Amino acid sequence: MKTTILAITAGALLLIPATASARQDGAAVTSAAATPAGIPLDSPWRRAVYQQAHDSFLHPGWGWRHSERNYVLGMALARTEGLTVDPDVLFAAAFLHDWGGIAPFASPGVDHAVRSVELAEPFLTEAGFPMEKFPAVRAAILGHMYDREPDGPEAVVLHDADALDFLGGLGAARLLAATGDRPDYDQALGRIERFAIDIPPRLKTPAAREMAVPRVARMTEFLAAVRRETPEGTRP
Repeated sequence: MKTTILAITAGALLLIPATASARQDGAAVTSAAATPAGIPLDSPWRRAVYQQAHDSFLHPGWGWRHSERNYVLGMALARTEGLTVDPDVLFAAAFLHDWGGIAPFASPGVDHAVRSVELAEPFLTEAGFPMEKFPAVRAAILGHMYDREPDGPEAVVLHDADALDFLGGLGAARLLAATGDRPDYDQALGRIERFAIDIPPRLKTPAAREMAVPRVARMTEFLAAVRRETPEGTRP
């Protein structure tokens, strides 16, 4: 049996055939020089982080593909804004920032970013990450949500990349997919509508604010289309 992995490059969507064998997939990831999106896997610790994300972060909204997009977009924002970021810090933070929100790793009553830091520190130590850089990783993970204040250049670009991934057609798809154990269609539509309003003013970089404009327009049109196609009396 074969499945398909959806990967995002800087300018296109790629459908990458993948075998159903986790062992074969894992071997391919471990030996790869880069991800299908062109993200370098040029050190043992990077391969270990990517392996962990690829194998274990399978949530439809917060999984490894979201992490890939955050890294690619974060690096692009840094280039556009002329910000000096450490790619190692951004890689580690982008791939591990939602770890603590994904079952079975989440801890009840613990903020998912705090839990992600708790999980990331020993993992990165064991993987051989240069731990003198971990304070910046911690700051980026703790500041990644759109309603937080990021501290440091890696935190700023991860914050904006993560927020942008909640917007547009992709953001709408994520929010509809990530409805949890008790799916609620009306709640998901309400979150899409709220995020289109709440997120853009919280973006920190001019480049992200510019990118948000067409994404918000697509979300607004999506919601309008849903309402147009929903019969009177059955609308959310």
